[in-house]
Amino acid sequence: MGLGLFLHLQVNPVAKIFIIQSYCINTSLALAALLLLGWGINKKKSNLAVLYLVTVALKFCAYFLFFYPKFHWDGELNRQEFFIFFAPYSLGLLMEIIFLARRYK
Repeated sequence: MGLGLFLHLQVNPVAKIFIIQSYCINTSLALAALLLLGWGINKKKSNLAVLYLVTVALKFCAYFLFFYPKFHWDGELNRQEFFIFFAPYSLGLLMEIIFLARRYK
């Protein structure tokens, strides 16, 4: 995530504060998802799909509460705005998959 943040700031230095906020929020959500799914794999295997859907719902809520109003303030979503959300979200999702796959082979 750190490398992604560094590269993203080099490409779009104008939105520095918003990019840092985006990476912080997405990193926090990815860590929360890892903890919840890790707990679920050990304790609640029968409800693992529900726990995964809870993590998806949390990310969905974060998008609509924090990102959506800022992106649609001017009425359009441009490519730079899209990647402010999507790059850290994708990196967080990739981290979740890799860590869970390594931990629970």
